[in-house]
Amino acid sequence: MTGSIKDNAALYKKKTFTYVPPASPADLIDCSNFILNFTGRKFLNVGLDPTDDLSTIVQVITPSRYVNIPADFLRRIFSLMGNILSFILNPPQKYKRNLFLETEIISLSSMVYQGENMLVIESKTQAGCQVLLNRTDLMKLQYLEWSIFETVVRKSTIIRPVVLKQFETIANYLDQEFTNVKSPPKTNEEMIIFIKNLSDNKIIGSTPKEDMNFISQLKINATIQLTERWAQSLYGENSPEVFLKLF
Repeated sequence: MTGSIKDNAALYKKKTFTYVPPASPADLIDCSNFILNFTGRKFLNVGLDPTDDLSTIVQVITPSRYVNIPADFLRRIFSLMGNILSFILNPPQKYKRNLFLETEIISLSSMVYQGENMLVIESKTQAGCQVLLNRTDLMKLQYLEWSIFETVVRKSTIIRPVVLKQFETIANYLDQEFTNVKSPPKTNEEMIIFIKNLSDNKIIGSTPKEDMNFISQLKINATIQLTERWAQSLYGENSPEVFLKLF
């Protein structure tokens, strides 16, 4: 289902629906994984999103779909869990859709799928990003509530400040290395290769030793953001177009 549940209803009736997968989710920094349903291949990840200022997010991933959930929205889901489960346990009514919660970026509703009431978590900003959770999935999610939020708090208060500091460390190291090469990168692709080829040990060795190190993960998963940060630092508002329009 690319687009919203409501928008796709007409497509199903006309039998003209063609599945178009959503873009792949971002690889998270310091990602922790929880299994909601191994048989159904439904998982929940908690980590720092390099595409969203390294904020802590929750990803719910199913075999063909995913959705990013802000931590505060997940708290609201748990606060409504009693009402949600009560509705999900009711006999399914094919054409009845219940809207539990909606914000500018995400909605929480229900639908009947394969003869079963399902919870639909749907992004309103990313096309095709939505997941369906059944009663068993929701019971497991409720069981994991405290573990999930302990992980969210730890990443937000302890891990994120360290990762942000090390992000700046790599950006500063880029400034030094860029001036030392005979043929500096001239395109986005060349800059990305340049960053990935930097020596982890040299970057780590240029700063005070820390108990936690995320240099390698940042080089792999935040390469585009590092390129943007470097270009803005070097050129300011007059950054060359080639280093601003990244993918």
